[in-house]
Amino acid sequence: MSKRTLPALFCALLGLAVAQEIPAAPPADSTGVPIMAEPAPLPPVNVPVTMVLPAALDGVTANLKTANAEAGGLRLTLTLSSTLGKSVELLAPRDNRQECAFAPSVRVLKVGTREVVYPNGSGNAMLCAQDMSTQQLKAGGSVAYSRTLNLPAGEYMIESWFLGSADGMRVKVPAQPVRVAVK
Repeated sequence: MSKRTLPALFCALLGLAVAQEIPAAPPADSTGVPIMAEPAPLPPVNVPVTMVLPAALDGVTANLKTANAEAGGLRLTLTLSSTLGKSVELLAPRDNRQECAFAPSVRVLKVGTREVVYPNGSGNAMLCAQDMSTQQLKAGGSVAYSRTLNLPAGEYMIESWFLGSADGMRVKVPAQPVRVAVK
């Protein structure tokens, strides 16, 4: 590099540095400590959507019935009985963790182990149609929901409940668990 090129290169680089907008130093207070601007607001935190927990349906009870069965088909019937003075419209959606059944919802535990036999805990939910089962629970009347489970031989505790909506309100009506032997 020649002696002439060096000052020209220096002047070019200096010109580029000046051309860039270099922010001025922040203002200082009387002691010389820089006064910092207010920090930028933080982005909103993703707050989970609050789930509406199902309420009890006062005046409506559930009763689960089944009989000891042979291996294979175990028929369950959940009956909702009303002591209300008015009719109630019950809506039950299909449940993708319950083999797309409308109702009743069921959990089966192996007796003596608390091992959940149904529904399986794999997290592999089914893709179900988004339709609803609609029934009218008349004042002082009852409505039954039935389904069949295929279980291997063994002794089980079966928990069951209605989960849906009643007159537009999300509700859960549980039944007492039933012990059953499948042969």
